[in-house]
Amino acid sequence: MAWIVARLVLSSAPMTVRLSLALLVLAAAPAFAQPVSGPRPEDLSFQKELDALFVGGGLTAEGAASRAAKVSPTVARKAAELDAAIAQLETVEVAEVPQIGGRASYTRLSFVQPFVIPFMGQNFTIPSLQNQYILQATAAIPLSDYLVRFPHLVETAKLGAQAARVNQWSAEVGAAQDARLAFYEWLRVKLSVLIAHRQLVQVQATLTQEQALADVQRVSRADLLRVQSQEADAERTLDQLTQLSVLREEQLRLLIGAPDSEPLTIGEDIRKDLTVPAVANLDEMQKQAVSKRLEIKGVDLGIKAKESQQKAELSNQYPRLAAVGSIDYDRPNQRVFPQVDQFRFTWAAGVQLTWTINDLLISRANAKRVHAETNELRADRENLVRGTRIELLAAQQAVQVALHSLSSTDKGLLAAEESYRVRRELQDAGRATALELVDAQTDLTRAQIAALNARIDLRLAMTQLAHALGNDIGSK
Repeated sequence: MAWIVARLVLSSAPMTVRLSLALLVLAAAPAFAQPVSGPRPEDLSFQKELDALFVGGGLTAEGAASRAAKVSPTVARKAAELDAAIAQLETVEVAEVPQIGGRASYTRLSFVQPFVIPFMGQNFTIPSLQNQYILQATAAIPLSDYLVRFPHLVETAKLGAQAARVNQWSAEVGAAQDARLAFYEWLRVKLSVLIAHRQLVQVQATLTQEQALADVQRVSRADLLRVQSQEADAERTLDQLTQLSVLREEQLRLLIGAPDSEPLTIGEDIRKDLTVPAVANLDEMQKQAVSKRLEIKGVDLGIKAKESQQKAELSNQYPRLAAVGSIDYDRPNQRVFPQVDQFRFTWAAGVQLTWTINDLLISRANAKRVHAETNELRADRENLVRGTRIELLAAQQAVQVALHSLSSTDKGLLAAEESYRVRRELQDAGRATALELVDAQTDLTRAQIAALNARIDLRLAMTQLAHALGNDIGSK
């Protein structure tokens, strides 16, 4: 800056006073006349801004995951499906209870002539009763169903309830995973906004200097327009990132159920190093994932439930044996002869064997349908296993790429910081232009974004690898 002022002085003063005036300017600002060693105030302010961004007690990826699992509509739907499966199980269990019923009725009969029976010179009259009262209780016990049908129905319902419960857990894990990914993407944009704002401030400060030089025709208008173009680019970038930050935050709020009145702060400092597991064998990882992933467990339970349902359907083609009985307390009782206008008690008990060809045809068709549905689930399971293998490989590769990127971006950041420092000192000494400093600032900004993005990418990759392995299911 001192050299800029000196140039202005020298360009406008007579030759006899130029040297003395320039020396006075330089003597008044010795700090600007010499290259500055160590971090500048703006460098320290950037670190302070980063420190202020990460707040103790703020939102973390795991905190977002825990909240999302509680408010996800998908989880709520799976919970409703579990309630329906439990109700279906209760229905099947109630079907095992013997069928017991009762009936009470009153009937007014039309009048008919009494029935007269002549016998040995006498007439026996059977009266016609017009009031009929019936109290009846019946019971039926499906004996054969207890042996060949009910066990399969109950097992099917129990497996269905277990599958619904596992699917609910799987939905919770999926919602938590979505929240983790959304958190890191939100964090990425927040950091980008911070750096973009800093870049804009630096470009604007440089533009002010260039405008002063342009006013005294010490720099060309083309150089000034270039800096103005860089300012416009920085403003456009900041505006785009700010809008994207609003979008990412709204997505995160929806996932975790955070109201607009709740301020979201970042409680996870991504600058801290992570412990990265060593590269494992893909086959071993797939075996672990298949044994732990809830999606695959849910499909396995669904297959077992369908197999049991198929057995229950096939049992319908056999004859059904049932024990039946009834008790009657009627007035008049139809089994009492002659009829009298009194309540009389009677009972009946026996067994019955029933079979219809329609049941045979329908059960076979239903069994074929259930068998086809079972094959569909087996195909779904194979797709899940194959997809899991690809997911594992992609996540493992993403971790390795992120590690390499972290190493290279750290080196790039050191180089950009050194380049910026040199350009800054050269400009202070009058040996570099403001445009060169702006270019160095731009390179430094890109390096800072790349370094922070590499750390976020590593966390995203490790999160995806843990999910692919099934390590995020907790105690489920």
